[in-house]
Amino acid sequence: KHFALELRPAKPQDANWGSSGGGTRSQSDTMRAEAQPLVNSPDQQQMPSGESATSNCYNLLSDNVGTLYAVLAVPCGLCGGGPMVTIQQGFVGLITKFGKYDRMLPPGRYAYNVMSEQIIPVSLKTICLDVPPQNVMTSDNLSIGVNAVCYYRVVDAPKAIFEVDNYGMAVSQLAQVTLRTVLGEHSLNNVLTARSTINNRITQLIDVETDKWGIKVLSVEMKDVQIPEGMRRAMAAVAESSREAEAKVITAKAQRDSAEILAEAAAKMKGDPTALQLQWFETLQKIAQEKNSTVIVPDSLLGMVSRLAGK
Repeated sequence: KHFALELRPAKPQDANWGSSGGGTRSQSDTMRAEAQPLVNSPDQQQMPSGESATSNCYNLLSDNVGTLYAVLAVPCGLCGGGPMVTIQQGFVGLITKFGKYDRMLPPGRYAYNVMSEQIIPVSLKTICLDVPPQNVMTSDNLSIGVNAVCYYRVVDAPKAIFEVDNYGMAVSQLAQVTLRTVLGEHSLNNVLTARSTINNRITQLIDVETDKWGIKVLSVEMKDVQIPEGMRRAMAAVAESSREAEAKVITAKAQRDSAEILAEAAAKMKGDPTALQLQWFETLQKIAQEKNSTVIVPDSLLGMVSRLAGK
């Protein structure tokens, strides 16, 4: 505690106090009695502690030394050396002064105080993050392996650096957890057929969480879905059976259509004997085109041909 002493001369009655029956009280005793701590004094509250004063003096000294160094290094700075920093395009520089965030530098070349300031470069480019394979249990109790890729970028550099430790690792872990959670809500068939919908859902969930870190998630895409070998063979057998069933249906429909056409043609030929005989001749012509073939024509057919020729 700090004490404030108030010194004042002893009053005459204080000097004669001992003669009235209480002993002699000197001036030094009076001074010690009136020296009491002023706990609520405004001067005490504004007075810095010894440690704080030392820290402020050190910070001021470091800042001044850094400024002096920068001034002395101006000739070197003109030649490309000295306390200068270049922020490349696609990056920003965060400056901390004595460990506390001070300001942000856009791309360009700047001088800074090497004794009191530190520059942290942060990339604003789109980052491609490879999400490692995850073992996922689907809603129909099937175990599959899924890996994905996540595209994101930093939109608020101070938040990305000071609100989360290693934002790249944080995004990776969040993407893995969200991928397993969302895929667990779908069946294997949906995972294979509704990838676009699932990707959009995962992207939205991750982006909501990373917004407070100053990070924008652009998209999350599933790359490969690994299915167990036994399940793969079963799915191949089901697909083959489905294709065979479809082929049989197509063949049956073709036979039905062909029978309907033949029945319609036979009905028309039944009322026209001449058309029926012409069909016979077309059939004989096809048979005669084959090699080493002998065609036997009945007499009744020859007589009919003669009558047709006479007409």
